[in-house]
Amino acid sequence: MSAAFLDVSPEEIERARKELEAAPAVTILGIGNVILQDEGFGVRAAELLREKYDFPPDVQIIDGGTLGAELLGVVTGTKHLLVLDSVNGGKEAGTLFHFANEQIAAHFQDKLSVHEVGIQDVLATLSVTGRAIPDVVVLGAQPYAVGAGVALSPAMEALLPEIERQAIDVLSRWGVEVRAKSAPGEVAFTRVAEAKNETVGAKFELYAEYDAVAMPEKAQRAAEHDALMRTARQIMPQELLAKGDED
Repeated sequence: MSAAFLDVSPEEIERARKELEAAPAVTILGIGNVILQDEGFGVRAAELLREKYDFPPDVQIIDGGTLGAELLGVVTGTKHLLVLDSVNGGKEAGTLFHFANEQIAAHFQDKLSVHEVGIQDVLATLSVTGRAIPDVVVLGAQPYAVGAGVALSPAMEALLPEIERQAIDVLSRWGVEVRAKSAPGEVAFTRVAEAKNETVGAKFELYAEYDAVAMPEKAQRAAEHDALMRTARQIMPQELLAKGDED
């Protein structure tokens, strides 16, 4: 398979390769839907870290919103990934969660939330294409309220300082020097946030083209995995509904 066949110039392929090599070593990713109250917990936690601390140049903080596979464009090539999220673990509201590496796949395999499935897809795709992230940690909390609204419930907002502390601990273990800002900005937890990286989609497409040319076998495995996940999303809700009818 050639670059010409895919209508991708050698310059574009080289640019994708350099961007992969230049990816920040550490990514802090806040995900969730900020117009559904506590579903936006991860985004609010990321905003809090951004406003209160100064980070080294090799650390990026991403407001991922409810993006799915498009997140490949910002996490590919990173060595350490810290995901902040509201987590539906079937526990009492306010329960805190800390998952690392293998524990993450075990947790997310049973989840149907849009952004949780998206993270699972991203991590699996990176793995089958030979670019697995060496260290991944997910920090989150069981939501109290998931309804229309841009503000966290008071009880959920009260959990932010603990998630903040845990996040700093994780970053410290990764060797990241975090410094508190002398004059931190005020965090507006009612702001409607969106993913800020406008090149996410463009990078994702470029990486896919790069894979198809440079690593066709891995690209094929990734495509097969993506097709399998799309089928699973269609089947799983139907199976759950059928089970409910049986009960």
